[in-house]
Parts: sequence; structure tokens; C-alpha cells
Amino acid sequence: MGQGSETNVPVTERDFTRLKREDIRKKFDQIYEKLYGRTYPDSAVEFINFKVRASLPERLFKFSKLDRKGQSLKAAVKGQRPAYSGIAKDFIPYTVYDRYKLFPNARFKGPAIIEEKESTLIVGEDTTVSVDDYGFLWVDFTAHGTRPATRRR
Repeated sequence: MGQGSETNVPVTERDFTRLKREDIRKKFDQIYEKLYGRTYPDSAVEFINFKVRASLPERLFKFSKLDRKGQSLKAAVKGQRPAYSGIAKDFIPYTVYDRYKLFPNARFKGPAIIEEKESTLIVGEDTTVSVDDYGFLWVDFTAHGTRPATRRR
């Protein structure tokens, strides 16, 4: 109580409700003594934070592949609208795409706005977007016409 620093006290018991106050105090005193060479058993101990680490059994995701039949990039285009370009330092026309109409191996250059219900992805004129078999969008950035610098999902 009143210390200027915190002392971590790992509690490895699985059932936190069965822990006794005295047992936690004993663990604290052991750690405190290792750190500072002494302990103060009559001083109050104050809990500031609790960190909980939990894990579940590992279950790998299985993604479904997108359907490839009869898709065209033209069908995914919703239109155009102006948006600000950091490169041009002005508003320029961006092609707007319907995210749900994109298909595997679709590939297009920015500037583009890709809309879906959950979010909107805006990519500048120095990018190329491609769609993989699972529908992930891969955005390749170039440094003003040079080779791709970074690849993001």
C-alpha cells in the first residue's frame, strides 16, 4: 500500500474462487523479499490490477473458396466519385467497387473505393488490388511508379 511501483504476483491456480487471502499474501511476500531483500508482513497489500490470461483449445479456421463462375470486373463497378488523393493533393475520380461482386483472380489498379456493409477500403492511385481464392484483398503499394514496397491483406 502506498508504494510507487507494482509487483506482479502470478497466480497459477485454475479456480480463482478457491484461493485464500493468506495464500496470495504469502506469494506476494515471497516475491517482494526476492526483489527488495525484506518484507513487511504487517503492512496492507493493495491490488491495483488483475491480468487474466486464458486460452481455448486451438481450432483452425477453414475458409471457403469463392465461386469463380461468370464473374466480370465490370459487373463489380458501381461507378465513380471524387475522393482526396494524397499524391495529387486534390480530389480525383475514384472507381467504386462492390466488394461482394469481386471474384478470385480479379485485379485492378487504384484509385479505387471498395465498399461493403462492414467497411470501406480506399486505395490510392499508386496501388494494385488483387483478390485471392478466398476473397481476401491484397493491396500492393508502389512508391510513385517504382516496384511494390509493401503487401497488405
